[in-house]
Amino acid sequence: MLMNQRRQHILEELNQKNIVYVKELSEKYSVTMETIRKDLEDIVTENIDIQKVYGGAIKSSTVDESYSIREELFSTEKDLLGKKAAELINDGDCIFLDAGSTVTKLIPHLKYKKNLKIVTVSLAALIEFTKFFSTTENTHKIFFMGGEVKFNLLSTSGTTVALSIRDYYFNKAFLTLDGISFEKGITSHNCDEAHVTAEVLKHCSENIFMITEEKFNSTKFYKVCNLDSVNTIISSNPEDEFLKKISKNFNVKIY
Repeated sequence: MLMNQRRQHILEELNQKNIVYVKELSEKYSVTMETIRKDLEDIVTENIDIQKVYGGAIKSSTVDESYSIREELFSTEKDLLGKKAAELINDGDCIFLDAGSTVTKLIPHLKYKKNLKIVTVSLAALIEFTKFFSTTENTHKIFFMGGEVKFNLLSTSGTTVALSIRDYYFNKAFLTLDGISFEKGITSHNCDEAHVTAEVLKHCSENIFMITEEKFNSTKFYKVCNLDSVNTIISSNPEDEFLKKISKNFNVKIY
């Protein structure tokens, strides 16, 4: 297959699936991963709605689109992060769950826990909670933070939520992000969500960021915090060199 044909096929797959992976494309087209990386670089240059991310490329327009789209992206990796996150929760903990689709993946595993107090801004988390606990004995209490509803994200955010958070204290806060960089720290593309996260960081004993690999080494629009404010990172690849560097320089636990 000619280079231009391959790149056209890759572009069509991106438009259809919203995301492509270097390794999968390398195997599919029987070329090296370096060749695919070069393909993606040129595709990104020629298409403003596509961005190169860790391990592949993604349609930039999906970043702040509907929750259903965000939920589909990296779904297998997010399932693993959800399971690992639940292992850090003890019976009786007070926890905060943010609006990220990754955080929602820990809800099914909470049926093995007892007497949790759960505070969240995520409508999706409430839906998942109902799905898994409506027909079983439930010892948890869940509190929903009201505020401006972001229908596309199935969550609330803004000043009202940030102010409400000040009345709560958490053993653990499970958080997501849009970008993490060694130089710029934790960043978000949404300033309203960033304000909520920043407030939660002041009210938790331990913050735990659940991070999919495409967020590594990227910087978004709005600053949330520096890396020295981060306690724990959950990743599907804890041996990644980028994470090792963060752990060594900022004393962050990688799980």
